[in-house]
Amino acid sequence: MHQRARTRIATVAATTAVLAAGATVTAAHAADETPAENRVLVVVVDFQDVKHSDAEAVKEDARKEYFGGSQSIAGYYTKVSQGAFTYVPAAKDEVVGPYELDLPQNPCDAGAVRKAAAEAAEADGYTADEDYDSISILQPSAGSDCGWAGLGSVPGPNTWLQVGEDSKISKAAMVHEFGHNQGFGHHERDECPDGDLARCTTGEGYSGKTPMGGGGPGVGFAAPELISRGWLPGGQAVTVKKSATFTLSALFGGKAGGVRALDIPLGKDRLVVEYRHEDPTYTDDEDGSLDAAVEGVHAYLAPEGDYNKSRLLDPTPGEGKGKGKGKGKEDAITTLTDKKNKVEVEVGRSGGGSATVSVGLDGVPAPASGSAEQGNTAAPAPQAQGGEGAPVSEKGSDVGAPAAPQRAEKDGAGTTDLAETGGSSTTPLIAAAGAAMAGIGGVCLYTLRRRGRRSA
Repeated sequence: MHQRARTRIATVAATTAVLAAGATVTAAHAADETPAENRVLVVVVDFQDVKHSDAEAVKEDARKEYFGGSQSIAGYYTKVSQGAFTYVPAAKDEVVGPYELDLPQNPCDAGAVRKAAAEAAEADGYTADEDYDSISILQPSAGSDCGWAGLGSVPGPNTWLQVGEDSKISKAAMVHEFGHNQGFGHHERDECPDGDLARCTTGEGYSGKTPMGGGGPGVGFAAPELISRGWLPGGQAVTVKKSATFTLSALFGGKAGGVRALDIPLGKDRLVVEYRHEDPTYTDDEDGSLDAAVEGVHAYLAPEGDYNKSRLLDPTPGEGKGKGKGKGKEDAITTLTDKKNKVEVEVGRSGGGSATVSVGLDGVPAPASGSAEQGNTAAPAPQAQGGEGAPVSEKGSDVGAPAAPQRAEKDGAGTTDLAETGGSSTTPLIAAAGAAMAGIGGVCLYTLRRRGRRSA
């Protein structure tokens, strides 16, 4: 694996979700239609007391990381959405600035930085909504007390990224924060011994099955997140209404069509089942093929049908703290049972690019053969995007660092609520240190890999 220069952010990333009113994330549409495009204005900013050491190098790297081919943010989202959604540059030069803000670097105040950056952009001829849908702010990390590699509104139009002293941007942070813009929360896991859903408890670590759960850019989004955005078109996601046996194709398989995810009623909740397998049609210089580190049938609970708040159901608890490395089959399911709701899921075969999954509902065993489509042709509807939502909890993150007080901050775009580890002009965002990267594309959720990449 070719290792590229890594950004040297002084503090470990504490990726903090930020709520923004008036979200501008464009709804996805079917893959055979023109992709929905989000015009993102990438803004390089300096401060009164701190400036980028080489602003032109930052802009050059940003052009590649945001828009430069398949390995860019635009390329990644085009891939995982199956061509339904992408990011495009709002500015002709793709990246604007550097704008020197009338602010000091510290104390860290993300809301004030966003407001000042938007004002500077407007003075340069870029007006929100008219000229761009979202804004992504690149600020120097040198001497910063922010304590995060990136922030993202949930959902919404704002991202903040700290740039390393080598002028590089962390793609892991970028993919994660733009996921927050899509409405995705942090992706945790429950421990369900032997697949018994009556025994599930909150687990340690994160899922590793999505960039929102510490998987980094080497994995795709999990099936519930794809369902939320409508990124499994053409019958690839099936709402199970009667007992049946299904053959699942890989969630990111490279081939068109096939059932890739099952949406199963579980009382007031939903149970989502997917099959993951390496996709050699999408390759990254650092991470290899998409989902190369993930294999097997995995299941998620979407509480009260909220796919953006789904959690991995891990049937193999107790195999080490801080899982969520996204490696192999360690938390793949073989059976799941919910006696209360009379639901049973059994994996008959898994591997080589497909899996056989039987679903029994209402106490009726799934037939061993026959048409799984009969009575199961409905697809789950995409989840509506609201302008406002609750901040994502950061409990248990950053090696147990205490959360800073939550603060609501008024600015020109409306109200921005910082998450529990967020801060204000008087309360710095909490920093953490010492968390190590482990596995291909696998990092602890709040200690995202701090690397820059020169290719696109």
